[in-house]
Amino acid sequence: MLFVREMKKIVVSIPYLIFVAAIVIGLFSQGVFQFKDDLLQEPQPGGVSGSYGYKYEEIPEMVMPSALRNLLSEFSDNNYTTYPIGFIKHVKLSEGEQTGMAEILSEITGINKETLLQEVAGIDSGSPDNYTFQIGGDNMRQGEDGGFTIDSDAKQQSEPEKLVFAVRDDLEYSRFQELMKQADDLLGGGSKYASDSLSQYGTVPLTYEEAKERYELALSSDQITGGYARLFSDYAGVMVLSILPVFLAVILCMKDQRAKMEALIYTKKTSAVKLTLVRYLALVTAAMLPVIILSYLSNMLVWSTYSGMDLDYLAPLKYDLGWLMPSVMISTAIGMFLTELTGTPIAVAVQGLWWMFDVNLGIKTVRSGYSLFRLAPRHNVGADSWFRTQDYLDHFQNLMQNRLLMAGLSLLLVIFTILIYEAKRKGKFGGNESIKRAFSGFRNRKNQSQA
Repeated sequence: MLFVREMKKIVVSIPYLIFVAAIVIGLFSQGVFQFKDDLLQEPQPGGVSGSYGYKYEEIPEMVMPSALRNLLSEFSDNNYTTYPIGFIKHVKLSEGEQTGMAEILSEITGINKETLLQEVAGIDSGSPDNYTFQIGGDNMRQGEDGGFTIDSDAKQQSEPEKLVFAVRDDLEYSRFQELMKQADDLLGGGSKYASDSLSQYGTVPLTYEEAKERYELALSSDQITGGYARLFSDYAGVMVLSILPVFLAVILCMKDQRAKMEALIYTKKTSAVKLTLVRYLALVTAAMLPVIILSYLSNMLVWSTYSGMDLDYLAPLKYDLGWLMPSVMISTAIGMFLTELTGTPIAVAVQGLWWMFDVNLGIKTVRSGYSLFRLAPRHNVGADSWFRTQDYLDHFQNLMQNRLLMAGLSLLLVIFTILIYEAKRKGKFGGNESIKRAFSGFRNRKNQSQA
């Protein structure tokens, strides 16, 4: 049987053994076999504030002072953290740009920008006795009124001087949002002051009733094991399954080409459709086998802890097939298609770039990233992830759209691969050699220009 032969060829190969080892090491490093250290416990009444966990809400009274504190800290160091295209970037503003940021802070606090520039940012306006402040740590304290007291040591003073910063009482939240957007624009976008990031400054303790509701939902909807399977899928998707399958597909396809299998493949009576589909199915199956096994090993470690409770023993398999397999499908399909099209391992670079952008663009959405073109959906907030069942349910439709899109694109690439196979059989496609010559010509021109 063709499928059995393809599977055997894959699973006994050295690249596959390396692939499995990489999956095991990658997942082990993320702690997916230590879920028993973080168990779902029923909340008890009478707990102190914060003992039930926290949630994020965009409450102006909380967001404004917290965002101000963060902006003041970055302003004082002239070191702003942003993610403009997903990759972390530390922005250092010019003196003119710092002046623009001081104007924003001035409108928020009511303190004139000259004071902010000289005594907070440390920009010397000409006086040799300007103050330098360290904001954050022990030097910065928040009072009950939401204001901040900043201690500073003057160069010529024996007593510390204090500046108090607070959001102006008459500043409306809508205007504050506009000012934060201006700050984000000044930094080039992707900062913590963007409109979609402000809610992260509003950390609210859960009440007993809210914690109880989350607990009951985890029991009824996730049946406990679903939450662990979801967190496993988050790690497995972003760490290994969105990138490693392309290596497997490229290496095995290139190996066939080096072994002069092309002539045999193109003259076989086996149809291009059957050959391509069987090979693709074998690659996806081989990639998923260790994942399914590891997902159950991870999940089984907590089963005994919840003895007597209603658990969903199929949860790992459901998430493996519904959440993870589309990532394997698209990575494998890209590997097969581009390798057959070009005869080169360029698919590794293409998939690698997509994976890098996806991972870094998702840094700000690790808690719940389900956008349509996400290669690896995210649902992770550490030990609290399995308590966030409602968040998952709220985004379930987006997740399904994303996964169906990835599966659909995968099948489309497989169809294109079939067409290339068929064209090569009929001698109508010489793409490999043409593309190889193009790459070779490009390298030669580059070497000549360097010489």
